[in-house]
Amino acid sequence: MKRLWLYYVYLLLVWGSFRYFIRLPDAIEELWFKPLLWLLPLFWWNLALKKKVEMFENQWLETVLWGLGLAIIYWLLVRRLNFGLPNIDLNVAGISVATAIVEEMTFSGFITGYLDRYYKGSIFNPMLTGALAAVIRLPIVIFVYKLDPLTILGILLLVASSTMMNAWVRQRTGNVTGSIIARVGLNLALLS
Repeated sequence: MKRLWLYYVYLLLVWGSFRYFIRLPDAIEELWFKPLLWLLPLFWWNLALKKKVEMFENQWLETVLWGLGLAIIYWLLVRRLNFGLPNIDLNVAGISVATAIVEEMTFSGFITGYLDRYYKGSIFNPMLTGALAAVIRLPIVIFVYKLDPLTILGILLLVASSTMMNAWVRQRTGNVTGSIIARVGLNLALLS
């Protein structure tokens, strides 16, 4: 469990510092640097484990259906039943997909899977995963975007609740694909 906290502190410090000190376009940060800074240490750690954390196990149909269902719910909640055509360009689509893959593989995939080793099937796992995903945004929303406290609270609640639901889908199916699909839906709704 100690390695999980070390990895999380690494993410908090390295990603928060990167976003604070290095200002690149979002597409470059999300498509190139985030996967490198988040997933490279994660895969290295997973290779060092005696029993690997599996992120793409069976139940493909179930995970895809859950993912699509959540993506539709997120879309409807965020877009407030605005059925007009969204403004999705290639950058928005790329950022939505890349962010979903990196963050869901990290939180719903690896962290929830790792916690399941200690607390198999516990509701504690998605709740802790949601809290970790929310807190990782604090340095960026406070120091980079300089948002007001009420907006920060809204972001934290949205991130925590959606990550908890996505982590639950991963926990239920053993496959992170549904979590990624749901997150792409949420990202597209927020960014379009």
